Amino acid sequence: MRWLFFAVLCFVWAGLAQASPFHKGASLQVYTFPAARDGRYEDEPYPDRAGAVAHFQIAQLRGLGLDHVRLPVDVGPLLDDPDGRQWLQFRGPFIALIEQLHRAGLGTIVTLVAPSRAGGVPQDQLDGLGGARFTRYAALAERFAAELAGLHIDALALEPMNEPQEMCVREGDTDWSVYQDALIDRLRAKAPVLWLGLTGGCWSKIEGLRHLKSASLHHSNTFISVHFYDPFLFTHQGTNWTLDIMPLIAGLPYPVHSDRKEAGAAEVRARAAEKAKAMRASEQLVARANAAIDQYFQHDGDSASIRRKLAELDAWCRRNGVAPERVVFTEFGATKSDVDRTSRLHWLRDVSSAIESYGWAWTLWVLRDGPFGLDDAHGQLDPALLRSIGLGRR
Repeated sequence: MRWLFFAVLCFVWAGLAQASPFHKGASLQVYTFPAARDGRYEDEPYPDRAGAVAHFQIAQLRGLGLDHVRLPVDVGPLLDDPDGRQWLQFRGPFIALIEQLHRAGLGTIVTLVAPSRAGGVPQDQLDGLGGARFTRYAALAERFAAELAGLHIDALALEPMNEPQEMCVREGDTDWSVYQDALIDRLRAKAPVLWLGLTGGCWSKIEGLRHLKSASLHHSNTFISVHFYDPFLFTHQGTNWTLDIMPLIAGLPYPVHSDRKEAGAAEVRARAAEKAKAMRASEQLVARANAAIDQYFQHDGDSASIRRKLAELDAWCRRNGVAPERVVFTEFGATKSDVDRTSRLHWLRDVSSAIESYGWAWTLWVLRDGPFGLDDAHGQLDPALLRSIGLGRR
């Protein structure tokens, strides 16, 4: 009978939880990549806010069909701020931007990004529940929560840490899930009704949620934050900041057609060989790249692989009593580097429509700029790519 009691309890919890106010959104890179020189942050580390606002044409975002934006904030300069000067300089424009988004009919998900300067990774801040770095980080997160709560905006959320750890669970050390519970408790004390995002390890992938057992899953104002870049070989081909084989991968099609598996794999392996020669890559690196290419063409390069991955999340939600309207894919996207536009269009369409079929929400990474933007070489948003995710001028 225990299983029946648990099932009923999960059903009750799910019924009490509110639906997330976020449905279709996009990330804006206004506070990412703070300026630094010689290992130190510049006196004005964040880009010109007025220029960024004009660039993203905030007044037009609602007309595209978006109801929210996500603002990732690299908090490095705010942590390295003993006299509070950076916070005072940051706070006014930041709050004004959120209020401007609200006036434009857009909600905001604020995501704290651990410092990445000088090769830093998020888990550097996880040095123990009483550690100096985590204590300082948690205090800054509390400051953000208090500021956001003071705005009294319903469609406003805070994610305590972006992609918090590489591994799904930290064996032999304190896992992210423990830190997250501590953060959520502290943030709730500062902001009882503010929306808070919960995420797992493995760079916030679906797999990382398996180890998330927090009671906060069923708080009325929490949502589950997931990142989706699958198949990873397709979404990140040609990039140079992830897996070491990625610079060798180019021209992967999506979807892979059954009659083109062998020929397509041979073509991509040939491109990899050319790139490897130019890079003077080792034979071992080429062999691993070829193995990944073969895996993609034989098993991963179609919509079935996407549906299998999303089915894992659906099963997790059902086991944990998490209602569909409380799941937000806070990042998904595919690079334009070394990939044809049609393949990218098909991937965006398949992923966004599959997410929506479960009743989940999504936030595109990103609308414009960089390798993941939906803009063309002239900085104009591509109408066909917008239509692939159900957006467009209205």
